[in-house]
Amino acid sequence: MPQWGDESIQDFLDDLGTAIMEVKGGSAGPLYGTMIGGLGVELGPDESELDADGVKRMFAGCLSEMEDITTAKVGDKTMMDALIPAVEAAQAAEGSPRDILLAAAAAAEAGAVASEQFVSKFGRARSYKEQTIGTPDAGAVSTSLFIRGLAQGL
Repeated sequence: MPQWGDESIQDFLDDLGTAIMEVKGGSAGPLYGTMIGGLGVELGPDESELDADGVKRMFAGCLSEMEDITTAKVGDKTMMDALIPAVEAAQAAEGSPRDILLAAAAAAEAGAVASEQFVSKFGRARSYKEQTIGTPDAGAVSTSLFIRGLAQGL
């Protein structure tokens, strides 16, 4: 089980999310800051080890926090095309924290690939409408890379 030194996992994720929110450049900072900070909201302030239940709670909290700031769903060509399938896969997965993260990563990657067939409905790309078909959403791809990184980091 991974350990996080002197701070709880919740504190670490909150600090990381807050730092990312300070990144300038449009909506990316707040979106990724919320996603990453959201991973810690369902964890206890004293949790310093991550078990399978904790991983599932992390993903549930992350999705809940994201749903507080966006109405985007699968099919809207956003980061949610990767995040929602990842959360669903994490909730359905059995096994170790790594098994759950690997399932989430595979689902996020599939969601990012599937975003190629969607029309952008949010962000700057929405003005390009059907011209966005055939290109995966950058937010979905980067979200899938982040989740794969979580899985590889364990």
